[in-house]
Amino acid sequence: MQYTQKSLEQYFAEHGVTDADAKAKLLPLITDLIYDRNMHVVELEKEEDEYKIKQIQEGITDLEDEIKRQFEN
Repeated sequence: MQYTQKSLEQYFAEHGVTDADAKAKLLPLITDLIYDRNMHVVELEKEEDEYKIKQIQEGITDLEDEIKRQFEN
């Protein structure tokens, strides 16, 4: 799977969030998670060790799951 960095707006679009109040409520909950996820993607692009690549991919999946949970709540 190819991982790319995503913006806050991309997540809002994916989850169908268009209301400004809803976005404002979500921002403090997801900003750090999305930043961490994007940093994992940057790390993944540089990594060559297969074991570390798997660990980074698991970290990205965990962060994506948490971001999804925040949108569902």
